[in-house]
Amino acid sequence: MKITFLKRSNKKLSEFKKHEWELVHLEHYGKKLDWNYWDVKKIRIKVEDNGKIVGGLAGHTMAGVFYIAELIVDHNERGAGIGKALMDKAVKYARKNNIHLLYLETGEDWRAVKFYEKLGFKKVTLLEKFFSKKNFWLMIKYL
Repeated sequence: MKITFLKRSNKKLSEFKKHEWELVHLEHYGKKLDWNYWDVKKIRIKVEDNGKIVGGLAGHTMAGVFYIAELIVDHNERGAGIGKALMDKAVKYARKNNIHLLYLETGEDWRAVKFYEKLGFKKVTLLEKFFSKKNFWLMIKYL
């Protein structure tokens, strides 16, 4: 047996995975699912004010799920509604694209926890010793 790290996509591996996943879909979901349903789509949103970027959101969607990887607001603009506007835009996009769930991680004792809770996110589990060995909450919001 030979195991290899690949530097780029591989046509034979892609064909293998497509075939095998189609069998798994039948086994787990009882039907063949559209292969494109599983494509990862990167999402990036920015907020500008007078030509200056004051906030951004990045993540990706796949199979009806939107992962919010980062939400950042200019430290001088925090509390001005920029983060909420970014999240509202993300939720609007999700609804338009048949996304049923958003999820993210945030620091256990960060102010962001209350911010996300006000937006309807719920704590699911505490991820102990996560990024930089700090505790983080996994939070979700169903649409």
